[in-house]
Amino acid sequence: MFEISTPQGLSVKISAIGATVCSIKLDGQELTLGYADESAYLQDAFYLGCTVGPYANRIRNASFWLGQQQVNLTANDGEHCLHGGKTGLNRLRWQLETHETDQLTLSCSAARGDGGFPGNRQFRCHFKVHQTEVQLRFEATTDAATVLSLTNHCYFSLDAQAQNIDTHSLQSPLLQVLDKDATGIPTGLLLSCAERYPGLAAGEQLSQMFRQSGALDHCFVVQNADKSMQPLATLTSPDQQLSLTVLSDLPGVQIYSGDALTTPFTPRQGICLEAQYWPDAPNQPEFPSPVLLAGEKYQHQIIYRFARQNGLDSND
Repeated sequence: MFEISTPQGLSVKISAIGATVCSIKLDGQELTLGYADESAYLQDAFYLGCTVGPYANRIRNASFWLGQQQVNLTANDGEHCLHGGKTGLNRLRWQLETHETDQLTLSCSAARGDGGFPGNRQFRCHFKVHQTEVQLRFEATTDAATVLSLTNHCYFSLDAQAQNIDTHSLQSPLLQVLDKDATGIPTGLLLSCAERYPGLAAGEQLSQMFRQSGALDHCFVVQNADKSMQPLATLTSPDQQLSLTVLSDLPGVQIYSGDALTTPFTPRQGICLEAQYWPDAPNQPEFPSPVLLAGEKYQHQIIYRFARQNGLDSND
């Protein structure tokens, strides 16, 4: 277990098991779900805080065509492949490359055919803390064409006393969300957030959103043709004193309200805000392409920006 921190009271603990964020604390307040025993991450079924890949979210029927080649993956979510299958990056023990007071780099490799994915791939995850921001940078290379979508899977709760995240508020400027079928695979339709989640733009208490629209486990569309860093969503504590804004240069964000959490946790004890490529994009050519070719470099960033209402946590 490694730790990085800032003088502003932000501390992050990271495990080499799955390049996992095990804890984020601000002024001693825990903001993510985690296990007390690091070895528990080896058997974790909820992807708590881990680096998800090689492909975050679902790929329909655990199969896709890449050029003239049909790629068959390991199914682990009914007929589908979820988060890279049974042996995703969360199951690997990553290697430490560098560790300083405020930053850490872990790396790992995956051989051609691991989980069914093509290419011999090298992965690197760089964690950095700055004032009250957690900055994650994901990098990868391959020696053959493959598909990649890496993300972090932290479950956030900004109120340690709350039994669930229902009394938190969620705001997002995003305008569209992917329609999906009963198994979580996108239908190809883009729905209006104003119609599907009418309170999301202004910021609405999650309990109200759940009453109107049901549980959250949907991919929201980011309009970033220039791949610039953009704010995707802001989560605010029940007392309105602490907020988390997620920023990224990725084309989507899966917002998941944690309804499938079970012992030792409880449903909706935390919420995931997973910046990523769109689910099933390898099978849907009209979606932003997740293909990485030999000689190219995959590089994307996610920022978790925490702020207190007193304004003392400026990240300027």
